[in-house]
Amino acid sequence: RQSSRNMKVVIIPGMGCSPVAHSNWYSWFAKEIRKRSIDCVLKDFPDPNQCRESKWVPFLLNEIGIDQDTVVVGHSSGAACAMRLLERNIPLKGVILVAAAHTDMGDEGERRSEYFNREWNWEDMKSGAEQIICFHGKDDPLIPVAEARYIAEKLKGDNFAYHEMDGASHFFQPWQEILDVFDKKFTS
Repeated sequence: RQSSRNMKVVIIPGMGCSPVAHSNWYSWFAKEIRKRSIDCVLKDFPDPNQCRESKWVPFLLNEIGIDQDTVVVGHSSGAACAMRLLERNIPLKGVILVAAAHTDMGDEGERRSEYFNREWNWEDMKSGAEQIICFHGKDDPLIPVAEARYIAEKLKGDNFAYHEMDGASHFFQPWQEILDVFDKKFTS
């Protein structure tokens, strides 16, 4: 396995998460990653309340910069953004999807985000990163677990792992398993 020396982790937040540093588990995770001597990008994104693909993907590519040494961690709308990045065949070192959806679930805000306005290219996504991990709460009140189960079915393969968790809700709080999986997949 390649050294983690040049690795960078980029957190893509969920909709409405501004300032990002005060939202959900993002600061906790960034601090834990930095303890491992790995750079972690935790920035406010443009257009935080609509999360439009036409704003976020260029921001990631041109402002933050992602490449084969990058692990992208996307939460909720940020996971949809990460899925669209997977289709671009950069390829990334890894992608961690947290509370991901593959449809807009009939929600106008999600529809406006642009991620769900066309089919997903699952085959390109599978080869878009060395490792893809998906976490979903069985009791997620915002994105039904069926969304993640569908994604897991489409992405299953040697480089994909799915973790369905009891009591995780929509992952508003820190949870140890993301660090355990990160360490196993990217630092050991």
